[in-house]
Amino acid sequence: MRRLNVILLTLMMFASLGTSAQEVAQDRGPVQAIQTAIIKLNQLTTMAYSPKMLNFFVEKEIAPLFDVNHIAYEVLLVINNRLGREETKFFVNRLKSNMMSTLLAKLSQVNSTSFQFISARPMMGGSIAVQLKINRYTSFGGIYLDLLFHQNMLRQWQIFDVVLNNDSLINYYQKMVLIKVRRYGVYGMLDRL
Repeated sequence: MRRLNVILLTLMMFASLGTSAQEVAQDRGPVQAIQTAIIKLNQLTTMAYSPKMLNFFVEKEIAPLFDVNHIAYEVLLVINNRLGREETKFFVNRLKSNMMSTLLAKLSQVNSTSFQFISARPMMGGSIAVQLKINRYTSFGGIYLDLLFHQNMLRQWQIFDVVLNNDSLINYYQKMVLIKVRRYGVYGMLDRL
């Protein structure tokens, strides 16, 4: 769970930039967006936020950075996507809500964290992996995180996965869904996500 929290916290902090997420996705590639974000991100990590402001910020700035439909599709592959159209839509909304609420919870615990852009490298299929170093998150120093970007159906750059220590956001949710489906069935999993 700590890995997921670090992943989601980093993504939320990454998204703390002055320009809107839609502008970043449409006007720039992921490399330029990350480089610009790191400068603003380090300034914003020392600021205090109110809960209302955080909720608004997450909904307007952070959620659009993710290709939640793609993440949900990948997660549902472990159960052979036995969901109908309405159920899939419900799952996507629950997944998005779960990810964003974890981000909000972790933001309140952050202090003096800073982010450093390390590299960007192309991947198969036209995707790009952007590596960040999270400084001062643990007492042992920094940790490294990969943000995986691709262009969605509308040709906008969005995050489709996050990798921390060879464990990804998609893998985390796949494991969670599989456990819940085995324990409660498909509809029980939807209710408990």
